[in-house]
Amino acid sequence: MNRLIAALLIGASMPTIATVAHAQDGAAPQDAASSTGGNDAGLAEIVVTANRTESSAQKTAVALTVYTGADLAQKGISNVQSLATVDPSVNLSTSSGSAYVAVRGIASTDVTEIGDPSVPIARDGFYTNRSFSIGTSMYDIARIEVLKGPQGTLNGRNSTGGLISLITNRPSDTAGAYGSFEVGNYRALNVEAGGNVPLTDTLAVRFSGIHRQHDGYRHLTGINLDGDDENTSSGRVQLQWKPTDNVKLWASYQHDDIRNVGDVAMVAALGTRPDFGDARSFPNQALTSNRVKGDRIRWEGTVANFAGDLTLTYAGGWDKQTWAHKLDATGPAYPAIRNFIQNEAPTTWNHEVRLSNGSNNPLFFQVGLFHFQETNTINSGIYNLAMTGPYAPGGPLSFLDFSNTYGIHFDYNVKTKSDAVFGQIAYKLGDQWKLTVGGRYTRDEKVRTGGATLNYPALAFPEWGFVFPFTTGFTDGAGRMTKSQPTWHVGLDYTPASNSLVYAKYDRGYKSGGFNSNGSAASIPYGPETLDAFEVGTKNRFMGNRLQLNASAFYFNYRGYQASQTADSLNGAAGTFNVGTAKIYGAEAQAVALFGQGGRIDLNAAWLHTRFGDNITVNDGGGTPQSIGGHQLPNAPKLSVSGGIEYAIPAFGGTLTPRADAKYSSSFYYSVFNTYDTQSRPYVTGNLSLQYAPEGARWTLQAFVRNVGDKVVLAYAAQNFNSRLNTYQFQPPRTYGVRFGFKI
Repeated sequence: MNRLIAALLIGASMPTIATVAHAQDGAAPQDAASSTGGNDAGLAEIVVTANRTESSAQKTAVALTVYTGADLAQKGISNVQSLATVDPSVNLSTSSGSAYVAVRGIASTDVTEIGDPSVPIARDGFYTNRSFSIGTSMYDIARIEVLKGPQGTLNGRNSTGGLISLITNRPSDTAGAYGSFEVGNYRALNVEAGGNVPLTDTLAVRFSGIHRQHDGYRHLTGINLDGDDENTSSGRVQLQWKPTDNVKLWASYQHDDIRNVGDVAMVAALGTRPDFGDARSFPNQALTSNRVKGDRIRWEGTVANFAGDLTLTYAGGWDKQTWAHKLDATGPAYPAIRNFIQNEAPTTWNHEVRLSNGSNNPLFFQVGLFHFQETNTINSGIYNLAMTGPYAPGGPLSFLDFSNTYGIHFDYNVKTKSDAVFGQIAYKLGDQWKLTVGGRYTRDEKVRTGGATLNYPALAFPEWGFVFPFTTGFTDGAGRMTKSQPTWHVGLDYTPASNSLVYAKYDRGYKSGGFNSNGSAASIPYGPETLDAFEVGTKNRFMGNRLQLNASAFYFNYRGYQASQTADSLNGAAGTFNVGTAKIYGAEAQAVALFGQGGRIDLNAAWLHTRFGDNITVNDGGGTPQSIGGHQLPNAPKLSVSGGIEYAIPAFGGTLTPRADAKYSSSFYYSVFNTYDTQSRPYVTGNLSLQYAPEGARWTLQAFVRNVGDKVVLAYAAQNFNSRLNTYQFQPPRTYGVRFGFKI
C-alpha cells in the first residue's frame, strides 16, 4: 500500500488520454485518428526525432511505427512486452527474466553479462544493456518510436535490428494534473498519476508515477505459488529551466522497484513438446523470485542559435540497477531441488555531445561524440536446496549430502566501454531530392575479472564426494575484447508531392563481439556481427489526409551470426561463437484510414524471409553436430499482421467508442535448430474495448478485454541440456477490466 500511495503522490500532468504538445518539449502532436471524435481535420502529423532532429513521421526516411500516449492507453500497452502483442515487426522473448527484442529477425539471444542487445531500448536517449528493468518506464509517455533496420550512425551502438525509443512528456509552462485507475481480473490494480507545476516563467517541475500489480497467471503446483505476476512501482521527477529562448536545461530522476515471483516456466523432458492445455497450472519444485531496484538520473542542456543557427546539445545520464533473481533449475540430470540464482548490479553512464545547424538549411549537418560505460558485478550460480532420491535425508546415500551448496558459483567484475564519433549530412538537391550521407566510428572494449568456483559433487557427480578427495576447481574468467569498427549510411529521398515521400538507403550495421562465459574453461573470444542493409520505401497521404499508405522493402546480408554451441575449447560446454552468414529480405506495409465522422481502420503487415547460409554446422547443447544451413532465424515469423477498427458514436451526452484489434503471427522458432519442440505455432489474438468520453468533461471510462479468445501463446521456448529439460513460457491469458482516466 505504501508503494500505491507513493505512486499516487508522484504524478505527471499530461494524461495518457490527452492530446500532447510540441516534440521539442518531449511530446508530439497526437495523431487525430487515435482520438475519439470527429475526423474533419484528417490525420494529424506526428513529430518524431528518429533522425535526432524534429521532423514529421511522414517526411522521415526511416521505416518506423509511432505510438502516442493515447494509443498506448487505448490498446493497454504498459510495457515493452505488451508492445510486441500489437506490433507485427516486434517479437519479444521473456527468456526467464532476461528479455530480448527481435525486429525483422534480428535479435541477440546472448543475455549474459557479456552480451549486448541487437535492438536497444532507449529511454529519453539513454541506453542500457540489461533488460530486467525495461518494464518500469512506460508511463507519462509522449510517444514510442519503433525504428526498423540498422540505426547505428545516429542512434548508438549495436542497433543492427532497430531501436525502440521511449520518449516521455517533459515539464511545460501549463499547470495541470492527471490520473488513471484500472482494476481487472487476477486482482489487477494499475494506478498512474501526476502533475505539472510551472514554478516561474522559466522553471517548471513535473512529477509522475505508477503502481502496477496483478496476481500470477500460472499456478505452480508442488510449491503452491503463483507466477507470471506483477508488482511494480516507479516514480519520476523532472525539472526544466529555460532562462532564455535559446537555452534549455532539463534533468530527470527516476526510482524503480519490482518485487514479484516473476517469469515462470513449464518444463518437459528434453526433446519433447507437452500438451500445454490452458497453461494455467504446472509443477515447479524450487521457489522463484524476482527483485529489481533502480535509480536513474538523466540530464540535457541545449544552446540554440549561436554563431548563426548552430545548436549544441550535451546529454548525459547515470543508471544504477540491482537484480536478484531465482529460477527453478531442478531437472533429472542431478538428484536435487535447485535454483539458478542470478545477482547483478550494473552501473551505466551515457554521455553525448552533438552539434548541428538548422534543419531547413540546404546543407544540414550533425556531428557528435558518444561515450557509454557499464560496470557490473556478477554473483550467480546453480544452488542445491535439497537432495532427492537416494541422496535425500534417510536415504542410503544421504551421507553424500550437497544441499545448501553451490554446484557452480560465478563471481565476476565486468567493465564495458564504447566510444564513438559520428556525423551525418543531408544535402537538398533542388526542391524534390535530398542526399544523406553519414558515418560512425566505434571503439568497444569489454574486460572481465574474477572466476567460477566448481564443486563437482554438488554440480554433476555426487558420488565423486565419496570416491575422490579433491572435488573442487576454479576457472579463471578473465577476458578482454577490444574492437574498432566503422559504420555508415547513404540515403536518397524523393518528394514527388507535398504528401508523398520515396526513399532508398543503405546502412552498415555492427554489433560488438565478446568472449564466452560458461565457467568451465578459459574465456574464448568471438567476433562482431555485421549487417549490410538495403531498403526502399514510400510514405503517402491521400483523400484529403484521410488515408495513409506506407510501405518498405528490404534486404539484409548478415555476417558473423553469434549463436550458442558446444565446443571442445570449452570442455564440451556451450558458449557463443560466430557460426556463419544469413540472408534476410522482406516487406512491410501500413495503412490508416478514416471513415465517416468518427471511424478509423489501421492495418500493419510484415512479411519476412530469413535463411541461414549453406553448410553451417553447430553443436547443440548436448555436443551433437547439427546442420542449420537453410534454417529460419529465430524469432522471425514469415507473416505477421495486426489491425484494428474503431468508431466514435455520439451517445449519452458524449462519445462512445467501441474498438476491436487483433494480431496474427505465422509459426516461427526460438532456436537456430528449428526443432518442433521450440516452435511457436501460428496464432491469432484479439482485443475489445469500449470507451465513453462525456462532452465537455475531462474524464473517460473504458472497459476492455484482452486476448479475448484466451489463446495459449508462447513467449519463449528453450532446450536446456544441462538440466535435460525443455522450458516454456507464455504470453498473458485473457484479461479484462475497467479503466477510469481524468485530467485537470
